Amino acid sequence: MTKRKILFLSSNSPVSTGSYRIWVKDLSFYFAQLGVSCKIGTEKDIPNYDIIIYSKGSSPKKIPKKIVGLINPEAGMVYNVDFIITGSIEEKDSLSVNKNVFIFPLIEKLFELKQTKVHEDKDVIRLGFHGHYPHLSKFEPNLKLALEEFSKDKKIELLLIHGTPSFNWQYGKPKIKTLFKSWNYNNIVDQLYSCDIGLCPNATPIKDYPLNYSMDRGLYKTDYAIRFKNKSNAGRAFVFHQLGIPVIADLTPSHMHILGNPDNGYIAMSKNGWLEALECLSCHKHRQFIADNARKEFNRLYNPLDWAQKLYTSITKIK
Repeated sequence: MTKRKILFLSSNSPVSTGSYRIWVKDLSFYFAQLGVSCKIGTEKDIPNYDIIIYSKGSSPKKIPKKIVGLINPEAGMVYNVDFIITGSIEEKDSLSVNKNVFIFPLIEKLFELKQTKVHEDKDVIRLGFHGHYPHLSKFEPNLKLALEEFSKDKKIELLLIHGTPSFNWQYGKPKIKTLFKSWNYNNIVDQLYSCDIGLCPNATPIKDYPLNYSMDRGLYKTDYAIRFKNKSNAGRAFVFHQLGIPVIADLTPSHMHILGNPDNGYIAMSKNGWLEALECLSCHKHRQFIADNARKEFNRLYNPLDWAQKLYTSITKIK
């Protein structure tokens, strides 16, 4: 059977933007590896292609005799397309009012097949955060408190890598040594290699539970009450896994696929949960053990060609 030809429509190509790197640049590469004819082009190319995929932020339109898709749109709307590409189970469900919502995880080609970090005993342990700066607010309150307590016994520093140098971090900022590096495509790998532990906070604890406690309704004082974006995903953790850096992440569902196994890393939400994980990873030999396990599991679960093949097969089944 002849493979369908795919056209990605992207009005611009900012390599610093994750949605373009992963779902346009990288995904088109993986499709090509599968023998699918792909191009990142413009509307003038539409007649020559069977499947048209609009990039994130585009305004898609139905095109006669073409299968039309849209990448990573906002939730809460019905889109006039044949399929939608998302990056996580959280996002897929939030868009389920639409038909044919598919997942292609946030697998970054930039970090594929890199050398695994070799962990050594160090006087100062560097903790790393990378990603969009609003996630920094999720250090409040428990990760912030854990880092401050951890710093009483260990020499630590926190490296922040994000793309907004003007951001003045206040909410959730711990009282420890903090360094900032601007996200840069050309040196992001080296910057991340300098980290010993990756931190991936995402969810927000809700201090005041919105419902009364009720045994009949199964509501208890010990319940977790957290909120997280519909676009939550494990992409920031994936990068650390790929490079061989052990991860501590919160209870966001997508984090559990790898970190649900304690041999692969740590899940924390409370102050003591974060602190215990930090203390365990203060041993460089244990950091190596966790990082090697997580990288192996990531490679098993997130082979990009496998996911690209699943996505292509799903799209071509659309009538």
